[in-house]
Amino acid sequence: MKILILRSPTGEVNNDPGWYFHLTLDETGIEHDLICHNTLVNDSIVLKGINYVARRVAQRPDLELIDRYRNADRSVLRRVKQLRPDLIMVMSGKTVRPCLLKEIRLASPRSKIVNVFWDNPFFYDIAFTSIPEYDVFFVKDTYVLNEMKKLGAKNVEYLPQACYPKEHKPLHDITAEERAKYGSDLSFVGSMYPYRARILDIFKDMDLRIWGGEPWGDIPKDSVAYTKHQGERVWGRQKVVIFNVSKINLNTQSFQNDIFSVSSKVHQVAASGGFQLVDYKPDLERLYKVGSEIIAFQSRDELRELAEYYLEHPAERAEIAERALRRALREHTFDHRLDGILRVVRSC
Repeated sequence: MKILILRSPTGEVNNDPGWYFHLTLDETGIEHDLICHNTLVNDSIVLKGINYVARRVAQRPDLELIDRYRNADRSVLRRVKQLRPDLIMVMSGKTVRPCLLKEIRLASPRSKIVNVFWDNPFFYDIAFTSIPEYDVFFVKDTYVLNEMKKLGAKNVEYLPQACYPKEHKPLHDITAEERAKYGSDLSFVGSMYPYRARILDIFKDMDLRIWGGEPWGDIPKDSVAYTKHQGERVWGRQKVVIFNVSKINLNTQSFQNDIFSVSSKVHQVAASGGFQLVDYKPDLERLYKVGSEIIAFQSRDELRELAEYYLEHPAERAEIAERALRRALREHTFDHRLDGILRVVRSC
């Protein structure tokens, strides 16, 4: 079998799902290749707004941007013709238009084409209109899955996110300097939006450290989004160190992209052996035993109560984190997700 991964890195360039699938395929020995379409279109396209760019292409001539799309599409088609893959795995594909998918069909008719979409496709024009062109369109959210089926989509399947245990793991070589810099009672890693700042503001009087890019949107300057922010993005090992040395990792899901689902960070923290408090989502019940393997909250007040309780009960934290670790390794790695994709593709 030969597989072509069409990546869409945004932010953590070598830490997107496409990269982790590449590493997983390396370990299996399956022949594969990678190409990144949205970087070929425009290095900053995601920051400029995918839908904004899509409308520009559709509504008025923009020869430079149209040429970028054409050149990106040609690069992908050349790679498809060279590799003749059995399977093309599009990672989100927010810049992959229906016309490119149709050209891929003509260039390599026997290739199966799937999309592994890790956000909510209802908010991305190009991805949404491209759904009928895929053999399978995987979504991580059962609410989105059911809504797409109501619209008549017959090629949609559920595929939750995952961890990569060779990176997301308990660390036994953490230095004293790392513990001093990254350790805290409470930590949050990720983008800081107004709704997250509102949730985390209940910890103004506690030992909280926030890691990530500059806060977005209209957030009061006295919010923890600023006062507890460490002014630093963290990647790779740094992030896993934080998962390891924080007494409690706080995990709030995106209200847009995680309606019923949870983000990859849930699995990453679990696989790192970290303890976390996660805002409750229905799909969490499918993935972990809530209350035993993972602790979920449903309000700001409950989050504060749970944080205070578990800071005082380190043995319980450790037991829950250990159970979450075992579950993540047993069911939620990229090996498992690759197996799931191949199983569905073989049946279609």
